[in-house]
Amino acid sequence: MLARAFCHAMGTRFEVAVWGGPEHHLQAAAREALEEIERLHAQLSAFDPSSDVADINRRAAREPVRVEPRLFNLLTRCQALTAATHGAFNVAVGTMMEAYGFRGALPEHRGALSVSALPDMQALTLDPVERTVRFAGDGIKLDLGAIGKGYALDEAAAILRECGVGGALIHGGTSSIVAIGPDPDGRPWKIGLQGAQSDCPSPLTVELMDSALGVSAQHGRMQGAIGHVMDPRSGRPAAESRTAVVQGPSAADADALSTALLVLGDEFIETLQEMGCRGWIV
Repeated sequence: MLARAFCHAMGTRFEVAVWGGPEHHLQAAAREALEEIERLHAQLSAFDPSSDVADINRRAAREPVRVEPRLFNLLTRCQALTAATHGAFNVAVGTMMEAYGFRGALPEHRGALSVSALPDMQALTLDPVERTVRFAGDGIKLDLGAIGKGYALDEAAAILRECGVGGALIHGGTSSIVAIGPDPDGRPWKIGLQGAQSDCPSPLTVELMDSALGVSAQHGRMQGAIGHVMDPRSGRPAAESRTAVVQGPSAADADALSTALLVLGDEFIETLQEMGCRGWIV
C-alpha cells in the first residue's frame, strides 16, 4: 500500500508518498506531515505579513525581536552555512530579491545593489540567551526561499519517522526531496533529474535512501531573462546557467548548498565532499 497526499505551500506543490502500514495510519501520518509544512509556510513566508519572518523584517532594525526556538536555531544554522559557503548562500537577500522584482512589484530601477547595500549575515545579531534577532541597520530583509522548502521537508520527515512508516518520499516542487528508508520494493528511491542544457545526453539519476536532495537552477523562475538565484557577494543574479544538485543527510542543507554550488560552480564540489555531501552541475 502506497498512500499519497499533497498540499500547496511556499509557492509550490508538496507531495508525500508513504508506505508500510494500514491505509488509515499512512493517511493520518501524511496529513500530519503536510500540516507541519503548512505551519512552516505561515511562519517563514516573506509574503505573509503575519509570518514570523515578516515580523522580523519589520521590527529588527529598531529593536531585538524574540523568536520561537526552532526558528532561532534555523537562523543560527543559516549563519553557519553562510560562513561555510563564503557568502554564496545568504538569507539576508530580501532587499536584493525585491530589487530584481522577485518579491512584489517590479521596481522602477531594477538592478544590482550598491556595495554598501549588499546582504551581510554579520549584520544580524542572534542572541542565544534572549533568543532574539536584531539587524545592524535599515535595508536588511530576510528571505528564506533558498532553505525554507528543505527545512519544511526535514521537519515533515521527522514526523513520518515518529509515526513508524516503512518508507516515504517527500518533495517540494521536485527541487527539494527527502527519502525515508527504501521504496516499497526494498530498493533506494530513484530520482531522475534533467539538466538545464539542451545537449545534456540523459537525465541524471540519483538513488536516495535516508537522504535528501536539493536542486537549484536559474531557469526554475525568471523575471524576463533574469533568474531568481542571486549571488549575494556581487548583488547580481548568479551567472551559472546549468542545474546544481546536492545530495546529503539534510534537505535544508542540500537546498542551501545547491544554491551555493550554482553560485560558486565546480570549484565548490570538493568542499561539499568535505562536508559529507555530493554535488553535481548538469
